[in-house]
Order: sequence, then structure tokens, then C-alpha cells
Amino acid sequence: MAHGLGARQRLDTNLRIDPRLVLSSHLLQLAQFELEDAIDAELAENPALERLQEDSEPIHEDQILKSIGQTQSSLHSDDYEYRRSGADEDDSVDWTELTPDLPSLRDHLIAQLLPIVPPEYRALGRYLVDSLNHNGYLEEPDEEIALATNHSIEEVQSVVALLQKCEPAGIGARNLQECLLLQLRDANTPEEKLARAILRSRMDDFLARKTMRIARRFGVMPDLVESAFEEITRLTPYPGDSFSVISFNRLQKAFVAAPDLVIMRDDQNWSVEVIGPDPGLLCISRTYRDRSEELKRALRNDKDEKRHVQHYVQRANDFLSGLEQRRKTLRSIGEFLVREQASFLNTGAYQFLRPLTRSHMADQLGMHESTVSRATADKFVQIPTGAVVSFDIFFKPALRIQKMIEEILATENPENPLSDDRIAELLARQGVQVARRTVNKYRDRTKLLSSRKRRSA
Repeated sequence: MAHGLGARQRLDTNLRIDPRLVLSSHLLQLAQFELEDAIDAELAENPALERLQEDSEPIHEDQILKSIGQTQSSLHSDDYEYRRSGADEDDSVDWTELTPDLPSLRDHLIAQLLPIVPPEYRALGRYLVDSLNHNGYLEEPDEEIALATNHSIEEVQSVVALLQKCEPAGIGARNLQECLLLQLRDANTPEEKLARAILRSRMDDFLARKTMRIARRFGVMPDLVESAFEEITRLTPYPGDSFSVISFNRLQKAFVAAPDLVIMRDDQNWSVEVIGPDPGLLCISRTYRDRSEELKRALRNDKDEKRHVQHYVQRANDFLSGLEQRRKTLRSIGEFLVREQASFLNTGAYQFLRPLTRSHMADQLGMHESTVSRATADKFVQIPTGAVVSFDIFFKPALRIQKMIEEILATENPENPLSDDRIAELLARQGVQVARRTVNKYRDRTKLLSSRKRRSA
């Protein structure tokens, strides 16, 4: 019992992180349209924060004091604002309400995978996590991963196996069937064992709901087959989606590619512009700021009023600092891309993309890897050619190859379409070694037709 209590106390201690860091991380991972919503919400909730506007009438001190007096005269211990303003022995600002509902899928997997991977394979582990698509599938072939990370295929397969043991179950699968089988890895009940057998060898019969055929095949009663069907339908086909805070937001980001960062170049110089709300257009209310100073100098003052004013002034300060840190981080990332990916930025040609990982970028910028991950996840950058590309382009070699294939097919002769073998040869000339079947797989992924069908089309 004492051991459990001690473990809980240690856990509580570990969770006492700087609330300003929580807020800063939250603001950093927001896309542009989400950031606007967060600012509007903070302006509505925090009377000490204002948006600068021309010809706006300042709030008179009497108004704010009247407002404070109304709220402070009838506070109770169960009052929401009372608790949030810290009206107890602990005066620290509580920003946990701004913490994301769920951690990112990447952070969640890195935390599980790295401790169980030998040190010499941790970079490979990070690469695999970064290669997952938003559904949690690993689409890049073992051969390409081995080539990109300078590891053997056997080493890649061993780390993939460790990744597939992580939660959520089904992560790291190559396809739907493997994803479902991974979720039934520890099948114990007769229903689960039958469900696993059905997925292995009778997937078509399951999709057609051919209960009697499966019952005869495995020598079981139809009721057991129906129970197995129910087990299968409870599985999650896309484990990565459980880490979308709002699924609609993910869809919206996929189709509305508004840049969060714009990189431009004139005849001589590069420039990096962070798009979105400017922290300079927000400020702390003069009324609250002046009243805070008065309360600090006063020999005697209303403790409730002082706590209220200081709470919201500090909250506004932290919010503004978080916005400024977000802009600084994105600007640093943009400047790093200018140094490391100038050829691609200049031309927009994917053949000029240099291999890059988030961990390398973090090392070069003196940031934590999770900071770079939050800053680039689900965000877009506009390059000097005018194209708007996802940040994932810089970190996922599979996307680079896919784009190069699209570029090759865009310039082919419609009367004499290129075969997959020929596309593989052209890629090799550009320094990318891939097999013909890999070209075929990337064509399927982007719904591009084969050479025969492209000719007939």
C-alpha cells in the first residue's frame, strides 16, 4: 500500500510542469485558423487582454472596478472563477484548461518506442514514427527505409515489430488486414481466435457475411461465427485517427492548404514571414495594468481584488509570451529550411530535397524534438515558386518519391506513356533508387493509371 502511495506521489511530482510551457506548447501546435479561435476565446475570457484597434474607446477604470466588485462580493469556494483565480493557498496560475485533450500520435509513440529500442536503433525508430501516415499505417517499404536510414532490412523489420507492439493497437501496419490482425494479437476467447483465423484466410467471406461457409470451413456453430464477426467490427481500422483532437479539423487542413509560413526571395535576399495573428496587436489592458501597480504599492488592499487582477494580468502576459515564442520558433524553422533546402525552395523540384529529420533540425536549432514536431505538424509552407507544400514533405522521403513520380508523369508523351521500369530508371538518374514494384505502389496510392491505361485514356 505504501509502495503504491509513493509511486502516485512521484507521478504527481513529475506532472508539476511549468504551466507557461504547457501554454506555449499548446499555441505552437495550433494551425493558423485554430490560433485565431484560441485568441478570440482568450479575449472573451480574460478581461486583462485587449486587441488594439484604431479609434477604440478605452474602458474606464470605474467600469472595471465595478465589474470586480460585483464578482468579488459573492464568491464561494465552489465558484468556478474563484477556483480558477487561485483563491486558496496556491497562487500559481492554472493553464491546464488549455492543454490539448490528447497528445500527438508521434509523441505518444516516441514515448513508448524509444525505451524498448536499443540505443543504436533509436534514430531508426524516430524515422519509422515520422513515416506513419495520419491513419497510423506504415506505407514505406522495408527496402526504402533501410536505404534511407543506412540499416539492414532485418534491422528495419525488428524495429517495425517493436513499433507494432505500441499503443494504439494496430499502429505500424502495412495494410488494413495486418492492422486488424495486430489488434487480435493476444486473442484469448474462442470468438477472438476465430476472428483472427477469419481475417487471415477468409476475409472475402467475412465481407460478404457468408456465415455458413465459414462455419463449415472451421467446423464451428454459426452463432460462434456471428460472435466472431462482432469482434471484428469492434476493431479500429485507422488507429491513428484516435489522436485527432477534432476529426473535422484534420479534414479541413487536408483541403484548405493556407500557409502558416511564407518563404520568399528577391534578387539578393531571402525572407521568412510567419502568417497569422500578430502578437503586437494584442496588449494588456491599461486599466488592469495600472490597477495591478497600484495594488502592489498599497499598504492595505482587498486581497480578493489583488488576486483577481494579478491572476488575469499574469495570464495575459503568459499568453502574449506564448504567441511571441510561436512566431519565433516558426521563423527559426523557416530560416533553417532556407539554409538546408535552398535548391528545392528555389525550384520547387522535389529531386533537390535533401534528406532531413525532425531530430536533426531540433539539434541544429537547439530545440527539443517535440517542439519541432508540434511546430510543423499539420502546417504548410509557401515556397518562392508560389507552391504551398506540407511540412511533411521535408521529413518523409516517401512523399518526395511520390511527388517526383507525379512530376515525371506530368511531362510524359501521352502517345507513348512511360512504363514503371522506365520511371524507375528516370528516378535513378536523379539519385533515387527504387524498384519497379515501388513505382507501381506509389502510382496506386495517388490513383495514377498504368502506362497501358494512360495510353487508352
